[in-house]
This record gives sequence, structure tokens and C-alpha cells, in this order.
Amino acid sequence: MKYKKAIISAFIAGSAGFVLGYDMGISGGTITNVATHFNLNSAWEGFALSVFIVGAVLGSIFTRKINDELGRKRALIIGTIFMLIGAIGVYLFGDKFQLFLLCRGIAGAGMGLLFSSEPSYITEISPPSIRGGLGSILQFTTGLGIILGYFVTFNMLKYQNIIQDNLWMWKTIYGTEIVVVAIYLIFLFYIVHSPVWYLMKNRDDEAKKIMQDIWPDIDCDKFIETHSKYNRNDDESKNIEHQMEKSGKLKKLIFISFFMAALTELCGINPLIYYSSDIFRKIMPEGPNTAFYQSIINGVFFTIGSLVSMLTVDKFGRKTLLFIGTFIMSASLFIIGIHIYLSSYSMLLVYLVYLFIFSYNFSAGAIRFLYIGELSPTPLRAYSLGFAGIVNWASDFLVSWTLPIIANSIFLNRIFKGSSIFFIYSVFGFIFFILVFTIPETKGKSLHEISEYWSLKDD
Repeated sequence: MKYKKAIISAFIAGSAGFVLGYDMGISGGTITNVATHFNLNSAWEGFALSVFIVGAVLGSIFTRKINDELGRKRALIIGTIFMLIGAIGVYLFGDKFQLFLLCRGIAGAGMGLLFSSEPSYITEISPPSIRGGLGSILQFTTGLGIILGYFVTFNMLKYQNIIQDNLWMWKTIYGTEIVVVAIYLIFLFYIVHSPVWYLMKNRDDEAKKIMQDIWPDIDCDKFIETHSKYNRNDDESKNIEHQMEKSGKLKKLIFISFFMAALTELCGINPLIYYSSDIFRKIMPEGPNTAFYQSIINGVFFTIGSLVSMLTVDKFGRKTLLFIGTFIMSASLFIIGIHIYLSSYSMLLVYLVYLFIFSYNFSAGAIRFLYIGELSPTPLRAYSLGFAGIVNWASDFLVSWTLPIIANSIFLNRIFKGSSIFFIYSVFGFIFFILVFTIPETKGKSLHEISEYWSLKDD
């Protein structure tokens, strides 16, 4: 295998998604137990679930400083250590509500840093020909983590009537995350450093050694020379960051980073998953394990969609998958909204839910951070991804916060008969589809070619 070390390092780093997915599975599966223990009302229950997102926003803020000062690999390790501290804290001190919130916030901060740092790392160690596929690993492993998280939670909760200790049960389930995070942390120490970061620090010999190890067919001397042309010029007037700011292209990069991160959350993935149980309940008979099977099936389509992205994104391109995926997402939500408005419940709605999850994960879900990382010149990569991380998690929090308000609005329900959320997020999906026309394609382009795109006077 020509790029064996690069691929192995990418799979290890991309398993950050598995850590997040596992956390989503166990936190979603135990929130009722947590709320029962602390006697929480619906508002505090929502905050207990969302404090992880608040922490992720804070973690994303420090992405550029940590990545540029300490390196991509060390940023991944630091984020994972915070995740581990949070997981251990919940297990040891989670019976106190304030400490539970604090530890979940710490874990969220670690994940925020982790998720914003991983795309920089993948972008900088991957050969252009397979960079898209390696960048999609993050979303693929997230699906696997969700499936395992729900599986572990479901099987442990089956014994709750025997053990009859709610606190011990949900803390033990959270405790299993310690093992997952610790294993991921250990493997991170064995991945290669980013050679591009070494070049940023003028450590060419170390960079060249890594490049020869992971890219055996690339002319390292030419790579270093070209990199210096765009990213290491002492003359500020020729520096790419200065050029972009002067030409106004920096605003374009910020705009693309913003809409990719925001619309990926605002296009409706969380509301659809949240309300899919209501849709299934009205179509299929309710059983004791229905919720579990629904979660597993959602996770399967999540994973399959991400796998399709891994296998096709380098062949068809980022824009092609985004065009197809965002259109299907918007259309699916719109059709679901019409059926709910007409109170027409059939298996078609179930298929549309699965179609949405599948299309989301082979397009926007898998490509958002990959694309922003590719598109950003090296000096601005950590900045763009940190900004995108803040926007992504803040949008996630906004959707989670406004979802029950919209769903329970008497005014909207009187007009739309419970279908308003699907129409609203369908509009966001269509806006995403339109904006894809405005972005450049990065398929197969080297980082230097992308830097050249930004340095040209005219697009």
C-alpha cells in the first residue's frame, strides 16, 4: 500500500468521530435516568444534554492558538485528554448536579478542540488523490460510535430492574466512555506529525523526513519550495494571508466557512432524528424495544451514507455530492412536511427519514469540515476550522434550544398542523443547495494549487 502510514494515521485521527458518536449514544440513552436522579424539569433536562455543546463552543475558540503553536497532533491529544478528564469526572463526581454539568462541559471543550483540529491534520497528511476519502472517516466512525453507544446503553439498562440503582447504572454507562477515550488517546501517540505544520515552523528537515515516510512518490524538495512561496514569505505584501485580506478574499473564505458549518446543522438532521420516533410510533406498533431499534437503524443509515462518501468523494468531487445530498435533504423534509400537514402517515415517511439521514451523511455531514480544511490556505487553516467549529456547535445549540419552541408553538401548529419544523428546515436545506453553486471544487487539487487560487488577483 503506497500511502500506508498516512492512511493508518488518518484512520486513527478520524476515530475522533467514534468518540463523539459513542458519547451521543450513551448521553442520549441515559438522559431520562439522569433527569430522574436530579429531578429535572424539561428545561434543565435540555440544558444537562446541551452543556456538552456549550463546552464544545469554548473548546473551538482555542483551535487556532493550540494548533498553530503546538501542532495538529498535540492539539488532538490535548482535546482527547480533556474528554478523558470529563468522562472520569462524570463517573466519580456525577452524582452532584453542578459537578455533572462541569465535567460534561469539560468533555465538550475537549471534543470542540478535537473536532476542529482533526480536519487540519487529515488535510495536511493526505495525498490529494485520496484526501476526500480520508477526510470522510470522521463521519463514518461517528456512525459506528452511535451504534455501539446505543447498543451498550440498551443492554446495560435491561438489568436496571435487577440492580435497582439508577445512579449506579447511568454513572457506570458513562464510565464505559473512559475506556473508549483512553484507547483513542493511546493510539494518538503513534500517528505521524503533520509535515505541513513543521514547514510552518521552518523545521524543514523534520518535515522532509515525515513526507518521505508517508508520501513516497512526492518530490519533497519541490513541495517545500512551493510551500515557501505561498506560506513563508517575509515580505508581508506577498504573504497569502495579507493578499487575501487586501483583496477581500478573506471575507469569502470566512463566508464559506460560516455557511458550511451553520447550514449543516440548520438543514434539519437533529430535528428529524428527534421527531423520527414520533413518525415511527404513528406508523408501526410500539414495542418495548422500538426506540432502541429505531436508533440502531438510524445509525446504520448514518454509517452507510458516510461510507458512500468515503468511496466516492474523490471520484465525483465535493460539489457533486453536496448538490445531490442537499437537494435530496430539502426535498425529503418538504415531502414529510406535506404528509404530516395532511395527516397522511404511511411507510413512505419512514423511507424518507432514512433517505434524509443517508443523503445528509454522504454529503453535508461528511464534507463540511473536510472541505473547509482543504479550502483554507495553511496559515489560515486552523483559524477557519476553529471559526467553523464555533459556528457548528453554536448552530447545534440554537437548533436544540428553538426546536421545542417551534414544535410547541400554538400559532404555528394552528397553521401548519405540526409540520412547521419540516418546512422551516427544508428551506435551510434549499439555501444550502443554492450556495453550493458559489464554492470552488477542491477534488484532486494539491494544497499549493488551492493556495494559488486564493493568491490570484481574479478568480
